[in-house]
Amino acid sequence: MNTFDRARIEAMNARAKLIAACGNDYPTSEQLLAVAESTLGLAIDWVEPDNYALGGGDALIQPWMKTILIRNDVRLEERAYLLAHELGHWYLDSPKPPPGTTSTSFISDVAGQSPGSAVVDGYGAWERQELQANIFARELLLPKSAARALWSNGWRSRQIATSFQLPLEVVRQQLADALLLPDVTPVLPAPTHPPSDAQRRAAQAPEKYVNVVAGPGTGKTTTLVHRVAHLIASGVPASKILVMTFTNRAAQELVERLTAANVPNASHIWAGTFHSFGLELLRKHHHLFELTPQIKVADLLQQVRMMVEELPTLELKYFFRLRNPYDWLPDVLKIIHRLKEELVFPDDYAAILQTLPAVDSDVALERDDIVTVYRAYEAVLRRDGWVDYPDLLVRPTLRARDDRPSVAAFLEQYDHVLVDEYQDVNHVMIEFVKKIGPPQRHLWVVGDIRQAIHHWRGASIQSLLKFDEAYVAMGQGTSIQRYSLDINRRSSPEILRAVERAGTEHVLQPLVPLDPVSPSRSASGIMPALIHTAKDAQSSAIVAQIDQCRVAGHSYGSQGIISSTNVQLDKLAQEIERAGIPVLHIGELSQRAEVKEFMCLMQLLTQRTPGALLGLLRLNDLSMPASDITLLTSLSKLGPDYQSGRWLKQPIQGLSPKGLQVVQALNELLGTSTRNSRPWAFVCDLMFEKGFGLASLTDHSATAQIQRLALWQFMYGVRNSDGVGSQATLSKFLAREDFRRYIGQRSVERSLPPEAAAIDAVRLMTVHGSKGLEFDVVHMANVEKSRFGADAPPRFDDDHQALLLPPEALNSTPQIRAEGESIERNNLLYVGVSRAKDRLYVYCGTDASKIPTPLCDPSILTPSRGTANALVAAPPLARVPLAAPATISFSALDGFMSCSLQYHYAHELNLPPEQEMDISIRARRSVLAGLEYVYRDGVKPQEAFLQSWGEKTLPSYAEDKTLSEHAWIAFTRGTALQPGIAQYVPEATASVNGQVITMPWMLRDANGDLVWLRTGIGLSEVSRTVRPILENLGGSRCNNISIHSLVTGCSESAVPSVRASGTSVFKAITALRAGERSASRGKHCNRCAYSSICAQRY
Repeated sequence: MNTFDRARIEAMNARAKLIAACGNDYPTSEQLLAVAESTLGLAIDWVEPDNYALGGGDALIQPWMKTILIRNDVRLEERAYLLAHELGHWYLDSPKPPPGTTSTSFISDVAGQSPGSAVVDGYGAWERQELQANIFARELLLPKSAARALWSNGWRSRQIATSFQLPLEVVRQQLADALLLPDVTPVLPAPTHPPSDAQRRAAQAPEKYVNVVAGPGTGKTTTLVHRVAHLIASGVPASKILVMTFTNRAAQELVERLTAANVPNASHIWAGTFHSFGLELLRKHHHLFELTPQIKVADLLQQVRMMVEELPTLELKYFFRLRNPYDWLPDVLKIIHRLKEELVFPDDYAAILQTLPAVDSDVALERDDIVTVYRAYEAVLRRDGWVDYPDLLVRPTLRARDDRPSVAAFLEQYDHVLVDEYQDVNHVMIEFVKKIGPPQRHLWVVGDIRQAIHHWRGASIQSLLKFDEAYVAMGQGTSIQRYSLDINRRSSPEILRAVERAGTEHVLQPLVPLDPVSPSRSASGIMPALIHTAKDAQSSAIVAQIDQCRVAGHSYGSQGIISSTNVQLDKLAQEIERAGIPVLHIGELSQRAEVKEFMCLMQLLTQRTPGALLGLLRLNDLSMPASDITLLTSLSKLGPDYQSGRWLKQPIQGLSPKGLQVVQALNELLGTSTRNSRPWAFVCDLMFEKGFGLASLTDHSATAQIQRLALWQFMYGVRNSDGVGSQATLSKFLAREDFRRYIGQRSVERSLPPEAAAIDAVRLMTVHGSKGLEFDVVHMANVEKSRFGADAPPRFDDDHQALLLPPEALNSTPQIRAEGESIERNNLLYVGVSRAKDRLYVYCGTDASKIPTPLCDPSILTPSRGTANALVAAPPLARVPLAAPATISFSALDGFMSCSLQYHYAHELNLPPEQEMDISIRARRSVLAGLEYVYRDGVKPQEAFLQSWGEKTLPSYAEDKTLSEHAWIAFTRGTALQPGIAQYVPEATASVNGQVITMPWMLRDANGDLVWLRTGIGLSEVSRTVRPILENLGGSRCNNISIHSLVTGCSESAVPSVRASGTSVFKAITALRAGERSASRGKHCNRCAYSSICAQRY
C-alpha cells in the first residue's frame, strides 16, 4: 500500500478538470492555475506578505470561506506551488480547518536540517497534512507520467522548470520518482476487513487500561483501525487521540485506512513514532530546553565528531589518546545511549558501579572514562544546541516528571493513547507513555510478547509481563483487561502448526502460555519443509526451491529469504544472483557500482590525484587508458594546477587520442562544477541534465529496476546529508562518507518505497527486518540452535561489554537479562516462520543436534535433503600482468595480505590515500620518529620528543595536555630499554619464498634478541606474520623477537617458523608473483581509501 496514493489520485482528478478548462494537455503552471477559481469554485486572493491572516506564513486556505490567501511578492513558480499546495489541503484535509498556517515546502528546504533530524519526521496531524499537500502539489503541477513523457522527448530538468514555470526542485523530485521508480498506478487502500468477534471486543474495550495480544497474522492493524473508528464514533474528538507506532509508514497507513473508511476527521488524530512525538514537543517548547525551533538531531557520526573536538579538554585514564578515537568513541557513545534510554545518567552510572563487586583495574579505569565522556557529551550537546535520538524521549520525559505544568498543555490534549508493537518499547518509552494525557486518560496497547526481538537494543518484555502490575500499583486494578485475537488470516493451517510449535516449545510457555489461534483458511495440503544441507550448498538448495515455487505459480517478488545477519544476506544475495535469480537486496549503497560512479565523479573534483578514473572504466565514454591515468597521476604531484579536477581545464601534453576524448566527455558532463558544489545539485544535474546513470531506462528487467531503485535511495541519502552548513559541499560530503564507513555506520537506511513492490525479485531481509511483513513463500536460512535455541550462548556474550554495561545499570538483574536473551532467541524463530502464508522452507545443517527443537517433529516440518545443484562459480580472481617488486616493505606486504587490490592501488599505481588523518595518527608517528632520534642519533629523550613533535606540527602541551601526556607515556615506554644498552638496528631485509622483504628499524637488547617498537594495538597478527621472516633477517637467523605496543604497554614474542612454506606470508608472496590483485572483503573495507574504485559489491 502506498500511503500517498490518495493524494496522487485527487491531484490527477483535479488536473484533469483544469486541463479540460484551459484546453492544453501540457499547460504551464500559470495557464493551469488561471482557471482554478472558475473550475474548482474557490477564490484566490493575493495579499501583502504581512497580512495578519497569513500569520507569518506564505499561504493559507480558509475552507469555510472557500478562499486561498497567497502572499503577492513571490516568484511565479513559487506562486504556482503555493497555490497547488493549498489546493491539496482543500481536497485532502478533513472538513475541520487545519490548525495554524501552511507554508511552502520545497525539496531544498532540507538544507537547514541535520542528517539526524532528516530521518526523524514529525508525523502529527499538521505534518501529515503538509506532506500530503506537497505530494498533491507536485502531481498537480507535473504528474510523474508527464515528467516521464517530457524526458522521453528530450526535455531536461531546467528546461522543464523554465518552460512550465515550475520550481526546479519540484521538477527534480518528480523526475526522480518518474524515472527511477517502477511505474505503478495509484490505488486507494482496500476496505478494512470486518472485525472478528475477538477484534470487535478488543476495539470496543471499555476498560481504562487495555492490553491486546495480537499474534502473527491475527489482524493487529485492523483492530487498531477499528479501535480508532470506535472511539470517534463514540464521540471522542479525533484530535484527542494519540497513536504511537514504530514507523511513520505504519502511522500514515492507519490514517489512510481510516480516511478510506469515511471515519470523520480521521486525519486529525496524532499518529506517528515515539521519537516524532518527542521531536514535536521539543519543537513546540524549544525555549524550555534552550533549543532553537529547528531542532538539530545529531546522528552517530555527528556525535563522534563533536566529541573528537572535545577530547583535548578531557582527562582520560583508559582511552589512550594515541588510539584513533574513531575506533573507540562510537562504542562508548552506544553505551551512553543505552544508559540514557534507561534514564541512567553519569552520576547514577557511577553510583551503581560503586555497589557492584570490584573489577580489574583496567575495567575500572574504562568505566571512569565512560563517566567522564558521558558528562562531557551531555555538556557539549547542550552547549551547541544539539540533541541525540535518545534525547527526543529522555528530555520530554524528564521535563514532564520534574516540571509537568510547563508541558501539561501539550501532553494533556490526548484522552486516548494507543500504542502499537508494545512489546518493543524500552524503559524511557514506558515512562514517557505514563506522562502523556490527563489523569482520566485511557491507555490501549497492542503487542505480542513472542514477537519481542529487540532486547539487544533495550526493548523490554517487562513492558507486557508487568503491564497489569504497573497499573494495579496506580490503583487502577478494576479497570485493566487483557484481550486476545484468535483468528490467523495469514498462514495456511499447516504453517500455523509450525508457528504454534515454535510458540509452545518456548521458554515463555510455563509463564505465559501461547493463546490458541485458529486459521481462517482451509488446509492447503502443502507441508512446511525442513531442508538439511551442507553450509556451502545452502544457496544452491534455496535456488532450487525458489525455481520450484516459481513453477508452482509463486513469482520471485512473492518470495522472501530471511536470515539472521546482514553478512549472511550479502553472501546469499551474491550467490543467488549468480544463479540468475533477481534479488531485491540493496545492501550498502556505497558499495554498489551504479552509486560508485557518482562518487568517483565527485572525487575527480575533490581529490589531488585522478585515481577515481579507475572507477569509471566500465563506462566506455569515460574509460581513460591506463597510461593516461599514470600520466595524470604524475602531473598531480606537480601542484594544484593538476589537482582536484583542474587538469580538465588544462592542455595536457602526452594524452592519447582516447584520453583526450575522455577529457572532453568529462568536461561536458561536469560543466562548471567544483569541489565546492552542493552534492544534491551536483547529482541532480548529472542525472536530470546530462542523463548520467539513466542509460537503462528502457531496460525493464528486475536487475535494471533494482539499480535505478538504488540510485533513488542514493539521491535522497545525498539530499538528507546535503545541508548542514559546512557539509554542503562535495568535499565535505565525501569526508563525511569516509568517516561514516570508518565507524561502521551503514548508509542511511531508508525503507524501500512502496513502488519497489512492483519489482519481481526475491526479497532478502534479516529476521528483525521481516517484522510486519508477509510472503507467499518464506525461505528461512542459516537456522541453528546457536541463534534460535533457548540454551544457546547469549547474544550479550561479550564479557568485557557486560562489565561496562552490567544489568544493574540498565534497570535489570543478571537473571532478567539472561531470561530476556533466551526468550529473544526463541522469538526470532517464532517471528521468522510466521511470515509465511503458503509455503515455508527452513534450511539448516546436517548435524541434527544443532537444529532448534521446535523444528524436529517430522509431522510439523517434512525433513528432506537439499538439492545440491552447482551454482555459477564466483568470478575468477583478478590478475594484473605486473612483476613482483624487487623489494617490498613489511607494511606493504601486510597490506597485500589484507587486500591485494588495495595494495595494487597504493603501491603499484601510487595513488595516495586521500582521507582526513586524525591527530592521534600523527602523534604516533611522532613518537616513533623521536625514538629513532634517541637510539640512532643519541639525542636526549626530551629533546628528541620535542623535535619530532614539532616536525609533525602537533598541538602544544597547553593546547592539548592529555595528548602530550599520553604521547610522552608511550615515548618513555620506548626509552625504557635505555640508550647505550639497546643497540639500534637499521632497516634490514629478509627473503621469504624468494621475495626480499624490508623490515623497519628495530633494537637489539643485551641478550642479542630483537625488539620491535610499534604503535599499533593488535600484536598477535603481527607476531604470526613475522615468524617466517625471522629465518634470515639481516642475513642471519633471529631466534626471538619481542614486539612492543607503545600505546597499550603490552608485548608479545615470536620465534622463527618451523615450516615457512606453510605460512600465510609464503602463500601471499606466491599470489603477489602470480599477479593476483582482487578485492578481499573484511573490516579493512570500512577504512579503505579506495572504496569507490573497488569492484567489491555489498
